[in-house]
Amino acid sequence: MPDYDFSQVDAAIIDSQLNTARVFRDVLIRLGFRRVELFDSVRAAAGLLTAAMPDLVLLDADGEDSEAFRFIRSLRNEPAVPNPFACVIVTTWAPTPALLTRVTNVGGDDLLMKPVSPKQVRDRIVSLIEARKGFVVTADYTGPDRRKSPREGAQVPVLDAPNTLRLKAVGQWTQSGARMQLNEAISTVTTQKRLRASIQVAFLVEFALAGLARPVPDRMAIDHIGRIGGFLDDLLRRLGEDGDHAPVEAVARAVKTLADKVRAAAECGPVPVDDREQLQALSRALMQAVDPDRPLEAMTREVSAAVSGYRSRLEQIAQAKAAAAALPAVPADDVSASSAPPPGAGGQAASALPAG
Repeated sequence: MPDYDFSQVDAAIIDSQLNTARVFRDVLIRLGFRRVELFDSVRAAAGLLTAAMPDLVLLDADGEDSEAFRFIRSLRNEPAVPNPFACVIVTTWAPTPALLTRVTNVGGDDLLMKPVSPKQVRDRIVSLIEARKGFVVTADYTGPDRRKSPREGAQVPVLDAPNTLRLKAVGQWTQSGARMQLNEAISTVTTQKRLRASIQVAFLVEFALAGLARPVPDRMAIDHIGRIGGFLDDLLRRLGEDGDHAPVEAVARAVKTLADKVRAAAECGPVPVDDREQLQALSRALMQAVDPDRPLEAMTREVSAAVSGYRSRLEQIAQAKAAAAALPAVPADDVSASSAPPPGAGGQAASALPAG
């Protein structure tokens, strides 16, 4: 291993199994970590989100796993967290593809299977120092880039997020320098969150319009309109003191009011055409208010491309389900032994997140 210095690095271990937590702590102390705090539950560690977030968090997902994932989501997305870019390794005794997907989707860096050897822990830490993924920011996600290929519509930039674990381990840490990097990155995230939220609202409106125009509004269209309020609430709470956000706030509140009205109307019958057109116009005005320097035409093209791609995926999913339903059932006695997977195949998920 390269000659990294962990004497300034702080870590937190959140694990309800005290013996396991102590094993992790002993490994980190032998590596030279300065301070390692133990917490027996996510609730006990909640103060980390508003205090001095450590550089590395080892978080058990086998207890109340929903609490663990809420912690990571809060870490990555809450505006008041002092270091939303802290490295997070999720640990488990029972890795599964579903668990791996959840870790990826909330913004975790890695998934590590227990029991672990000191070398495994060290190798994961080195990977976070040398090859950590850049961060992406969307309307409902902040964390390591999880994309495997370009997608339709919005091209989300990759942020070189501050990595305090790396800064300390390679001797580049200073309190003032790190704080400056963190503040700049947090400001970038805030700006991107506003932008992505406005685009997401326009996307939801654009997708729903056709379904809302039907004599009996489409259920999926109604549900998509129902999601608008959450994104607007997040946008509104990110309007800080970094400029005059009165126009954005006014339009956002107008969109929210009209979206609630449209959804209520759709639950009872057809939505008036004037309301549908006004909702579309307001959603576009919101994008323009959030990003006045970018041509509205370019933003509407981006939204239209995203909607088209989304519709195509929905159609593909529907066709695949229809094809599967049309296949004749195969009696269990007709399945040959040779068609079964070999012992152990697929029984254990990989312990590292996939690249991408």
